[in-house]
Amino acid sequence: MRRLTFVLAMLFLAIIVNAQDRKTAPAKVEKIEGVPVYVFSTPADDYEIVGKALKAGSIIKVSVNMSATVREKVQKMVIKALKRQEEGKVPNFDGIIFNLDNDKVQAVKFAEEGEHLNANPTKYKEVSIYMFSEPTSDYEVLATLDADYSIRAGNSVLIDKVESMLNRTLKKETAGEVEHFDAVIINPDDLSEKLIKFK
Repeated sequence: MRRLTFVLAMLFLAIIVNAQDRKTAPAKVEKIEGVPVYVFSTPADDYEIVGKALKAGSIIKVSVNMSATVREKVQKMVIKALKRQEEGKVPNFDGIIFNLDNDKVQAVKFAEEGEHLNANPTKYKEVSIYMFSEPTSDYEVLATLDADYSIRAGNSVLIDKVESMLNRTLKKETAGEVEHFDAVIINPDDLSEKLIKFK
């Protein structure tokens, strides 16, 4: 019994150590239709939210049975937001934050002029997520995995898919099926993930 308790304690400690030693790096986001988009990230520069970029009915939902990719959906949403700006339904904005936790797509204005592509990646269980963005630090790719999420997440919103995939990837890491990694880069075209380690 004492030996089992010791083994369990060591396993728990190993999991904690693995979670704590993940490195991260700032991100550089992509522009879609000339607009910086922040998906699983927030701007690193000072900004203010100037309004809803889109109506609630347009919020991003990517079901497994839908043919459009996340990239195509985000592009359509940016085009709609630009049209709303043109029509005066939303104030002039510099970027768009896709807040997936509360299904909000927010138009933002930066305090100073400039390109404003620097961002802070969102983390899930200490793993930094890069989507529509690239880390600004050097890294190596340890593995590339196909999109792999639960059936339940498959019919749900994007954040559920990503969290389901990361849960499965973390289980593979614990089982020794993949190397210890720092972060993931998720491809918005097919939701495949690159497991990366910073140099």
